[in-house]
Amino acid sequence: MKIDDNLKNKVTEDWKNAFPQLALFAKDKFYKVLGPLVIGIELIKLPRTADYRPHFVIYPLFGNRMGKDIRACLSGPILLQSYLNEKGSQYDVSFEKHSILFKDMIESIYNQTPLSFGNNNSLSSLLLVFDKYSKQPPLSAAPKSYLQASLYEMRLKIALYVNTQEAEGILKKINGINWDINHFEACGVDFNKWHQSLQDVIKERDLFLEVIEQNKKEKKIAKLPYSELIV
Repeated sequence: MKIDDNLKNKVTEDWKNAFPQLALFAKDKFYKVLGPLVIGIELIKLPRTADYRPHFVIYPLFGNRMGKDIRACLSGPILLQSYLNEKGSQYDVSFEKHSILFKDMIESIYNQTPLSFGNNNSLSSLLLVFDKYSKQPPLSAAPKSYLQASLYEMRLKIALYVNTQEAEGILKKINGINWDINHFEACGVDFNKWHQSLQDVIKERDLFLEVIEQNKKEKKIAKLPYSELIV
């Protein structure tokens, strides 16, 4: 369904003004850099409607299964979390009614955003976001699946950005879980190779950090606001 450009521009401008700590990355994407990550808000248009939904998102700057360059890093979020209305349902915001709903909605968005957009964030607060995310449906239905393991991998790599000891602590937790190897295989992942890769990245922390720093220098990323991830 085609939406009037003036309505789109109004929605973009309102969100941009509501979150000055974030930069406009695209008409529906508002980002900043937090240590080894890109975090922010995305407005995802619903198919076959004139509605959108706001989401909190996190992307890695250290790469993923698609690769380590910035295009791969931004190919898909490692965390995509819907904001919810007072009834506990996802927002379905009509572009036409946006101006009427926005003022009340934005206060709820502020309260639900799990990390600070304006200040440094602690590693513990960030890991808590992933812990809560892993316990929500549909992820909660398969606590030993590769999907859960991949979230642990993200935790480990985020912690590695801070220091080796934090990453080793998460690797110890990973080693204590009786993973569903069949699910790894169904996802095309060799468990032993995956586990070895976690050990390798800890040993090669300098190379890991180099990838992050290189991606931070990419033109559009370098223009984003920046805050640090701290212990």
